[in-house]
Amino acid sequence: MAVGVILVLLTWLVVLMTKDHPATRAADTPPSTPVAAASAPAASGPVSVTTRTVVPKPSVRGTSSSAPAVGDVRALPAGLFCRDLDAKGYSYVAAIDYWRLHGQPNQMDADRNGIPCETVYPRSDVAAYWNGREISGVVFWSAGLYCRDLAARGASYAVAVRYWWYYGMPDRMDADKNGIPCETVYSSAAVNAFWYP
Repeated sequence: MAVGVILVLLTWLVVLMTKDHPATRAADTPPSTPVAAASAPAASGPVSVTTRTVVPKPSVRGTSSSAPAVGDVRALPAGLFCRDLDAKGYSYVAAIDYWRLHGQPNQMDADRNGIPCETVYPRSDVAAYWNGREISGVVFWSAGLYCRDLAARGASYAVAVRYWWYYGMPDRMDADKNGIPCETVYSSAAVNAFWYP
């Protein structure tokens, strides 16, 4: 009888824990086959307890209204940019995982403030992950400048890249649209030292 009571209590606990979980409410998530079935005699007759495991569909895309899904980035090749991860549907959290997995490459954190992909993913996702830490560098120049204007004002290549990211990566600063701005104005040594240290 004690075994029957324990099984009923465990089933009740599982039902309560999964009742409000969004994955169990999804209409398109099929439940798996029964995992365990046990029966035990009770005072009023036999009791049958069936436990089912519901497996939600994996998600790699987060939303700003809920905690972003992580997504498995271990199989992805090295050298991707934030925009590549976003285009593949990975969440901001997955982008952070990728960045850390590959040694925190500068190509994912152009302004080198320790917060990668801040211009690619929604600010709400970035701020939620970093708990309000500053997510943009200070840019003192107005919008509309070209790489040559920044170089003439004495801006380093890192500052030029920060400017480019801050103002939404304008094409006028990256004519070949390869994701590396001002490569024709600054020396190749400065450009390579920044992106591939």
